[in-house]
Amino acid sequence: MQLVILAAGHGRRFGGLKQLAPVGPNGEAIMDYTARAAQACGFSGIVLVVRAEIEEEVASHVRRSWPSDLPVDFACQPAVPGTAQAVLSTRSLVSGPFGVANADDLYGEAALRLIVEHVDGRLAATDPTGPGAARSATTEHLLVAYRLARTVLSGATVTRGLCEVGPDHRLERVVEHRVHLHDDGSFDATPLPGSAAAAGDRLERALLSGNELVSMNLWGFDPRLFDELDEAVRAFDPTTASRPELLLPDVVGQLVRTGRDQVRVVETENRCIGITHREDIPIVRGEIVREIAHLDAVRAGRA
Repeated sequence: MQLVILAAGHGRRFGGLKQLAPVGPNGEAIMDYTARAAQACGFSGIVLVVRAEIEEEVASHVRRSWPSDLPVDFACQPAVPGTAQAVLSTRSLVSGPFGVANADDLYGEAALRLIVEHVDGRLAATDPTGPGAARSATTEHLLVAYRLARTVLSGATVTRGLCEVGPDHRLERVVEHRVHLHDDGSFDATPLPGSAAAAGDRLERALLSGNELVSMNLWGFDPRLFDELDEAVRAFDPTTASRPELLLPDVVGQLVRTGRDQVRVVETENRCIGITHREDIPIVRGEIVREIAHLDAVRAGRA
């Protein structure tokens, strides 16, 4: 099982390659921690999605900073931007179920492990010699969802996908919002134009508590998703769409709404630490120091 890391972003709000921003005590980038955590969880390798013009810079960083025994492949983001196109570009490099993560979000080892455990549990439940042998073809996709308040570092405006989850823990839809944290701990949330809401919905500003579930683009997918991505990308016209980019949650949301597929939602109470603006770096550095101390304490307890 491979982990696809999306590292092709331009970092326009950040003002540079935030996927390589040094935030660790020894200059580590966020994706360095993600790669090592993925290896510790049992992912067999990493597929990094980059732009052609930054591939060598990212590859040089990976050679210096990542474990030498961790297989890494590179896929180039096509000219048309969008996370749907980015994931589709990895199709020839991915075999079997796979995870997807952002390069600039620190999810934590426990969250990544949820993806591996989900896939392992499904595969273990399949009898390769009996009627259940075809069940791997209908394996549910997975979304690891965080509490909104556990994903926001400051009062700067960020984008979050608010999740609606049914009583059976299946995703009903994801609606992308611009979110702003108030001093009292509440949040303003305004839906983005063209977000994956059902047609005819009234998309209005909402006041949120911070306990709502959000998608941070941490997924586990059956490889059949590639067929859906290919169809969606072919049908997408950026000149007529409400947004110039086709996002991965848009494609998944359409599959869920039409009943063509199912996504199981697993909640985590962990914190998701990410970089959106350059002003986030000092905050992220402090959060990473605390995260490292926590992991060291957990491992010491296990020992």
